[in-house]
Amino acid sequence: MKAFVYQGAYNMPLENVETPVPGEHEVLIAVRSVGICGSDVHGYRGTTGRRKPPIIMGHELSGTVEKVGASVSAWTPGDRVVANPLLTCGVCENCRSGRPNICSDRHCLGVDMNGAYAEYVCVHEKMVYQLPEGLSFDQGAMVEPLAVAMRAVNLTPFQLGEKVVIIGAGTIGLLTLLAARMRGAGEIILTDTNGYRLERAKKLGADFVVNAVETDPVQFVKDWTNGAGAPAVIEAVGVTQTANQSLFMTKNGGNTTWIGNSQPEIQINMQQIVTRELNLRGTYGFANEFPSALETIRLGKVDPIQLVEEKIPLDGTGKMIDDLANGSVGFIKVIVNI
Repeated sequence: MKAFVYQGAYNMPLENVETPVPGEHEVLIAVRSVGICGSDVHGYRGTTGRRKPPIIMGHELSGTVEKVGASVSAWTPGDRVVANPLLTCGVCENCRSGRPNICSDRHCLGVDMNGAYAEYVCVHEKMVYQLPEGLSFDQGAMVEPLAVAMRAVNLTPFQLGEKVVIIGAGTIGLLTLLAARMRGAGEIILTDTNGYRLERAKKLGADFVVNAVETDPVQFVKDWTNGAGAPAVIEAVGVTQTANQSLFMTKNGGNTTWIGNSQPEIQINMQQIVTRELNLRGTYGFANEFPSALETIRLGKVDPIQLVEEKIPLDGTGKMIDDLANGSVGFIKVIVNI
């Protein structure tokens, strides 16, 4: 089969590799749609260190069942499916307490297991969900990023009608905007350095947008809240500058959530956390939000397809990721159709 194999920073050629054979409890999926995630772009640059070559990246996928393992009874060839990319043990303390996303033996498609920038991908049967009738494969590929955004919003305490700040207007930041609105946030500010993405945020319902190149976003939030800071701030970039901004934007005793995961190490102002008793938390992936995101899309509560700005064939994946990595294109979301 054809697959893009990450061999190192800025090196991800299209190769002919063996089509995986499903094990006893595995399902082989013929990939139909796979989203290009910002984390894959960062991984391609070699900045995060999480993807160890050689690896096939790609974790936001939908497709049809091609083959099943000997003990798989729930799925048959031809079934339309989406895959949760997280494979967890199911028996550790975190799995048993409803937090499988921080399983002590967690694995992830496209990170430490071969993913979906390929014609086929093999997954454990427990990672497979039916793609409901009426939903497209492209919609199926958007379930995973919506689940990530919903997890961040679920973990961030705020009351109905309270102000929320979101830093970063990429795919996850914009989906977080939609999820926060769905959960009952009041006024929402979204900050970024990209004017085009901020315009998209306005159209998606942000009450205020702040271009951090032109306006000090921390001061804007202070003015917006009469000097107090926001009750809840969600950071969806993952670099030192925006991480620190998130602390200074949060009110005393307020809640700051980090989704961004671009830099493995950052410098932060610890005194802001300690002396103002900020509640700082990280969020990774999702727990029960994956099926919830699928249902949210099925019900039409959120339409993530409005973020998709480009669709490409499999053969164009390597060039597109390279273009995104070097900044020559700035699409919010790209879907690979196979």
